[in-house]
Amino acid sequence: MRYPPLNAQALRYLQQLQQRLKASGSERVKTSTKTVQQVLAWCVEYDLVPGNSLTLPQFSFSLALLNNIARVQRQLQQACYLDALSQNSRLDNAEHSQQELKSIGAKPRQHRVLLKLHTPAAVVSFAAEFIDIDWQQLPLAQFDALLVVENLDCFYQLHAFTLQLPYTQPLIIYRGDKLYSKGCKALKAAWLKQNKPAIYFGDFDAKGVSIALNEGYSAMLLPDFATLQQHASPAMLPDKQLSFIAAIKAKTVAAEFRPYQELLCQQLKGLRQQNMQGMQFTPVLLFMDPVK
Repeated sequence: MRYPPLNAQALRYLQQLQQRLKASGSERVKTSTKTVQQVLAWCVEYDLVPGNSLTLPQFSFSLALLNNIARVQRQLQQACYLDALSQNSRLDNAEHSQQELKSIGAKPRQHRVLLKLHTPAAVVSFAAEFIDIDWQQLPLAQFDALLVVENLDCFYQLHAFTLQLPYTQPLIIYRGDKLYSKGCKALKAAWLKQNKPAIYFGDFDAKGVSIALNEGYSAMLLPDFATLQQHASPAMLPDKQLSFIAAIKAKTVAAEFRPYQELLCQQLKGLRQQNMQGMQFTPVLLFMDPVK
């Protein structure tokens, strides 16, 4: 059995080493590190370096050697450090290599978002309302607002909330747990470049308001202040969130959001999203500059 292919750590090491060699031409490294030992043992196996290279205290890498490493990797159909392994999907990487590298490459849900269709679409004999989709396939320019919903149960039962959105074509997505959060974050970053409204709909507590104020949202979807004040309670503001209060209080917010800020920061009252069922919601501007 021949020496196994270089693992993900060694491939990343070679990628970084190549960038340094483009500037320096060569680089001497200690052979005692685990990754260098793996690379050199692999090179010895395929006659790319002398057999005593591992016994030397230091070894000098060159671009010529790295080019030979890439050549042999491709000949053997092993993962090549020159390929954009971390950007490709695992399926794309499989087209270039027989080697399984689960720790390298875009994870299956890395670009996925959970989307609620504004108008359910007919699929065979039923209507589809929620879809899992690669956000990069979405024509963002066709939507006039982004609504990000915090809690998954509320997202699936959004019909329980009366949303009065002044938009004709909102894009509604789930903010995400560990499965969807990366896709949501990437989509929102692309969305904010368009300078169009981004609305947050989640718990009215210190964590939820902190997210709304600090993650690029222009508005927070809330009931009118009198309704929220009537239903808010100290019991719905967890003690573990009190550390957010000082930063929220220090924010300069739009006049229409100021009563909400004062209720949260001075009276220490919150309202869970699940307890907002049946209320009517409109976007409450967070900052004077709507794209801030």
